[in-house]
Amino acid sequence: MKNFLKRDGDAIFPAALAVALLAGIFLRTYLFTAQVFIDDEWHGFYYALGKSPLWLLTHFSIPGATCIPLNFYTWLLGFCGGWSEMWLRLPSLACGILCVLVCPLLAKKIIGTRQSGWLALLLAISPILIFYSRICRPYSAVALLGGAALLGAARWQQSGEFRPALLFAVSGVLAVYFHLFAVVTVATPVLVAIIFHLFARVMKKKTIAGPSLRQWLLVAAGMALAGAALVLPALVHSMQSTFFTIALKGTFRLESLPRAAMLVSGTGSPVLALMFWLLLLAGAVEQCRRNLWFGVTLVSLYPLHALALIFSRPDGTQSAIVLARYCIPLVPVSLLLVACGLQWSLNFLARHVALRPASQILLAGACISALVFAGPLPQTYVSPNNFTSHGAYQHRYAPIDWSQSFYSDFTPVDFTLVTTIRADEISPFYSQLATERNHRPVIEYPMLIGDHFNPFYYYQHFHKRPVLVGYATDVALSHGLAAGNIFGNTYVDQVLSLVKNPKQLKFRNLVPLDNLTAMRSSDAEYVILHRHFEADLSLVAATLPDVERLSREYRAKIGAPVYEDANLIVFRL
Repeated sequence: MKNFLKRDGDAIFPAALAVALLAGIFLRTYLFTAQVFIDDEWHGFYYALGKSPLWLLTHFSIPGATCIPLNFYTWLLGFCGGWSEMWLRLPSLACGILCVLVCPLLAKKIIGTRQSGWLALLLAISPILIFYSRICRPYSAVALLGGAALLGAARWQQSGEFRPALLFAVSGVLAVYFHLFAVVTVATPVLVAIIFHLFARVMKKKTIAGPSLRQWLLVAAGMALAGAALVLPALVHSMQSTFFTIALKGTFRLESLPRAAMLVSGTGSPVLALMFWLLLLAGAVEQCRRNLWFGVTLVSLYPLHALALIFSRPDGTQSAIVLARYCIPLVPVSLLLVACGLQWSLNFLARHVALRPASQILLAGACISALVFAGPLPQTYVSPNNFTSHGAYQHRYAPIDWSQSFYSDFTPVDFTLVTTIRADEISPFYSQLATERNHRPVIEYPMLIGDHFNPFYYYQHFHKRPVLVGYATDVALSHGLAAGNIFGNTYVDQVLSLVKNPKQLKFRNLVPLDNLTAMRSSDAEYVILHRHFEADLSLVAATLPDVERLSREYRAKIGAPVYEDANLIVFRL
């Protein structure tokens, strides 16, 4: 019977990995090419404009463009011909898919075959990992590299061989290179190993399994030197400029912790989130019993990340999504522990109930499927949706309240303007669009970069048309752009106007409004000019003069508007 279960588990793993890889690719690429470049994605793009590659390799900007390799990659795209949404997001997409494949393969010899199969499926359907695989930010890479570093350290501790030590070192250094906060993840295995060795010496144990203390210290020193060479020049410059405008500025809110826990669990259902964390707890106990060093390492990551956040207090930590992305390596760690807890629970049931192997697989599949269908993906992947990474879908996983638009918990306490739009405030034109048989795209203009000031996703829920965003390249305003940073009330036009060669702009979902040929070739039916946004949104930034200029030009070149009210001017292309 034992041999049968072993063979059965070996057969499950490749099947689970194949299903996970297919599901992971689908969930990360569905509607991928249709997504408008929004919110924090603009940080790195703006920072790379007009800078030399040497500057980008030795500087970064806090907040925003904190990832040196992505900043350099952005420059390289411009040098090689231009920028598009797909090419800018490609590193995140590749890392997201690799995470589904690589982490289970590395974990197989550490946690077991079936557990690694469940891990692959959980990685594939994790909403937060999916979201960060689809945008131009470093968190997808940090999740992959942080997870690989931990598993490489575990394989090294298990075997003592050179290759996993090299994997740990290289992955760890790269994880920190992509995001400084990953140092917590990378340092934890070394810290736990040192404690274990010191404890063994105090207890006068002659030997301890795994690499020696000297080997751990040598690898840690090598990683520190390599990491310093990569990030120290940029960090020193940042400490002299913008670092302390963000560090030590945050304010924690206790209500953010359960929200962050639900983001990690991937569901807005309190019952399923509770199941997730109970399985995680069971998995942590199981791993501590099975492999004490590995279990302690994984468990230690949670309080160490919490302490790092408490001492550094980065700006925005009142938001659950900020907590989650600063601690993004904890997502694959949590999913690994849940996979172990799930298999432990199945084994427990099999010992006390007549549960066949096939029934165990079905039960595990049901639990994972429940997380999918009670999570944000079903309400996010409703086509058309050109804003799947908008904060309305990312910041919380409960069912979306469509009676009003998104309210961000980034909003300062003393911010008095009302930025949420009620359903009864939006223009009747959008309801009219929904009744038309034609489903050609519409072009919206203008767009503010910040999600909390961008209602286009909300309008789309009512009009059901694909959305393109228009821009002008002659916009120069005195506010919205800072040295190395942009704000939520910045217009995309302000950034794109800095590009000296318009031929470098190869965005699929951004359309130049001064080029009627390009607008018509986009297959858009209407261009919608917003002279005024609902609620107090129009007060957060000055109205662009291009709205009235474009209106005059379109009246002369296209004809009279097909619709006009206090907020909108609509022209048929």
